[in-house]
Amino acid sequence: MVENRFIKILQQADEKKIGVGAINIFNYITADAAVNAAEEIGVNIIIQTSAGTVEHYGAIKLYNMINDIRKGRNIEVALHLDHCRDMELGKLCVDVGWDSIMMDFSHLPFEENVSATREMAIYAHERGVAIEGEIGVVAGVEEDIVADEAINANYEETIQFIERTEIDAIAPAIGTAHGVYKGVPELNFTLVEQLGKGNTPVVIHGGTGLSADVFRKLIELGGRKINISTLVKNAYMKKIMQLVKNENINSPISFDKEVSKAVSEAIRGHLEVFSGMKHDFGV
Repeated sequence: MVENRFIKILQQADEKKIGVGAINIFNYITADAAVNAAEEIGVNIIIQTSAGTVEHYGAIKLYNMINDIRKGRNIEVALHLDHCRDMELGKLCVDVGWDSIMMDFSHLPFEENVSATREMAIYAHERGVAIEGEIGVVAGVEEDIVADEAINANYEETIQFIERTEIDAIAPAIGTAHGVYKGVPELNFTLVEQLGKGNTPVVIHGGTGLSADVFRKLIELGGRKINISTLVKNAYMKKIMQLVKNENINSPISFDKEVSKAVSEAIRGHLEVFSGMKHDFGV
């Protein structure tokens, strides 16, 4: 079987005791900016596509776009499907060529979450694709997935979930949230530390807005895949709004280059912290 990029990247991260940026993208500019940022500093990266982005572009077109962007790079770039609740869409991405899929059945009762995740794990593994599962509820908004209240995972149930589903990465709800934080979140560092001692990579969802110190602590305890989404959207939209007001920018290509640069810089700052290169963003 061909070596799976997703698993390889996380294994290498675990050996180095660093975190890997899993960056949610939504078009060519953001995908290219993310890979450029990673290549500039020489770290591997996971490019994530939401279910909505797949539906918007079409699985084959989106796969071809990302595959074209990552060709010829001197780093590993894995393509990952994020927060998918549609089994048929998950299977489609597996068949088209995604390296990994994240099936999110965390809204279901425990036994149903186990059963549905296991079904998708079997399908993915038979085709050489890795799978990530989630337990507990991460609060906030992720496209059409809305959770007003977080439900943190516990160690015993999470271990049972991992063993019964045979997933390749685990995303436990630890108190982080999707979107913008309204205050300082109370995180379950103990659970990350407990799971970090196992063989299944720990995924941190809702990374945007956490401080560099918090990221470093989560990574030291065993967090290996660090999801970033809102940061990319905010950097993209902020730069666009700035450029729209600038009457001197009237070339679409120049416009796109400026947006790409802003997005890349925002992502790069986080990747440098995740990989231990710097202690703070952009410093």
